[in-house]
Amino acid sequence: MSAAALVQLVDGKFVTRDAEEWRHECEARYILSLSSLAERRRFLSVIESKRGIPAADALRWTMTLLHNEEAT
Repeated sequence: MSAAALVQLVDGKFVTRDAEEWRHECEARYILSLSSLAERRRFLSVIESKRGIPAADALRWTMTLLHNEEAT
């Protein structure tokens, strides 16, 4: 595995670009990029209905980590 194929997650862990953890973080970043709180809540509501509460909560947690990282 080459170093170029790795990305660093918000928690400091390195994974490959095709890892589920990276897909999850990219999705969390996308949700945070939505222009309004209402849009973010609507998106998470759809995830909750399709994938369940644990999936939506995992995204909320990652979004919190990303937001806190930006604030520092």
